Amino acid sequence: MGELLSTVVQVISSYVTRLLDRRAVSQDAKVGADLLDVVLTVQELCLNGERLLTLADTLISSGEPRADDQSEFAALLHRQSALINQLRRSLEDSRALLATVDVDFAFAMAPFLDGKSGLLTRWQQQAALSQFSTTTLFFLPAEAVTRVVADSPAASTATTLDRNRTDFVLVVADEVRKARRSEVPDIRTIADDKREAVLREMEHARTEIETARVLCGRLLTATQEAIGADATAHLRRTLTGRD
Repeated sequence: MGELLSTVVQVISSYVTRLLDRRAVSQDAKVGADLLDVVLTVQELCLNGERLLTLADTLISSGEPRADDQSEFAALLHRQSALINQLRRSLEDSRALLATVDVDFAFAMAPFLDGKSGLLTRWQQQAALSQFSTTTLFFLPAEAVTRVVADSPAASTATTLDRNRTDFVLVVADEVRKARRSEVPDIRTIADDKREAVLREMEHARTEIETARVLCGRLLTATQEAIGADATAHLRRTLTGRD
């Protein structure tokens, strides 16, 4: 999950930063609030991701996992799924605005947001099927995500993007197949010969989440600089109910 989240944030940050640099966004508090929603969603995804990894470490290391740890793990996965839907809606709502700056934005995000075969959709489906598998934590390594993005449809319109999904689906299916070869079906009963490998993956996932947090901070700073001091102050007053 850390790998996937970090890659998504990098794509978002890249395009939003370009948008803000060109001053294509109107400098008002409404724009700041819309972008702040994205920031807050990513922040919660990072926090939940860190907690999931901590719980996973406990589940793997404990001979007899506690019932409350297992319940919390499952509940956090459910919350992550809801947050992913929230992030998808936020990005969809901003797509038209972002397209006025870079028409390729929708195509770059398609591998993640596609409702039928996007990577976020696949992760949600896997989490629902197997809450305690390593796939629910990691899904695809960063290099696999890069390959999927590179092979996403290079369509010129939203209509052709929707129709020409065959190659993209095949690439995703192939990467999922490769990931499942090394998947641990249930981290509560992990075999001794796989424990160290999974723990190393978890440490790498923590690094990726930290990268996502840094990028999220950059996005917030860029938003504040773009909308200006007056709009930022207005946004603060609105959030505290004084406006």
